[in-house]
Amino acid sequence: MTLDDWALATITGADSEKYMQGQVTADVSQMTENQHLLAAHCDAKGKMWSNLRLFRDGDGFAWIERRSVREPQLTELKKYAVFSKVTIAPDDERVLLGVAGFQARAALANLFSELPSKEKQVVKEGATTLLWFEHPAERFLIVTDEATANMLTDKLRGEAELNNSQQWLALNIEAGFPVIDAANSGQFIPQATNLQALGGISFKKGCYTGQEMVARAKFRGANKRALWLLAGSASRLPEAGEDLELKMGENWRRTGTVLAAVKLEDG
Repeated sequence: MTLDDWALATITGADSEKYMQGQVTADVSQMTENQHLLAAHCDAKGKMWSNLRLFRDGDGFAWIERRSVREPQLTELKKYAVFSKVTIAPDDERVLLGVAGFQARAALANLFSELPSKEKQVVKEGATTLLWFEHPAERFLIVTDEATANMLTDKLRGEAELNNSQQWLALNIEAGFPVIDAANSGQFIPQATNLQALGGISFKKGCYTGQEMVARAKFRGANKRALWLLAGSASRLPEAGEDLELKMGENWRRTGTVLAAVKLEDG
């Protein structure tokens, strides 16, 4: 099962690091080959086009984001690329797999010579890149070619839990990771989704698009929003972008916006 609701994109070329440093909230200049980072790509007002799971890839970077926002996010990212030695493109040649469950590490250990860990969060072997996640429990995101993905799917069947997109989404929600789909693109500053608490914002790096507004939210206390995890029962699954309302006396008051929702097997 592949993570079809997520998509991969890349930037390559001599100016890749400098270009991304001027576009995203994280300090990519400090990121090693062994790390992956959560970051946001913002507009000039500090509102997020998307959030990205970023890692080094070849002579540049690759990132994972929701498929619904990849095309518009890349359009925005390319606006100033003509002035730099970079190539920015979607990558649909590689496949994304999510592996979770208490037997995930043992099952993958039979297929790879090295697995990522807390100390080394990214491991590359041949055509495959493995990313390690600690929360809500140990899990792995695999970026690989189609042939390797098919082989892994066959060999892992019955040995570990291969996640589909909804299962991976549920794990991301439980981990407290913000999920920005098209319905919420351009709506929130990074701090409104707790990105600062997840190490996704550097307040010490130089300028990037939207930096002034993101910094103002921190140093002037301009942000009054936060990301919350809610659980309950409903007659239907809430959709991204829908309002949350709280009953106050005889009236209802808008109190939030749905970023993502999943239905669990137990209701």
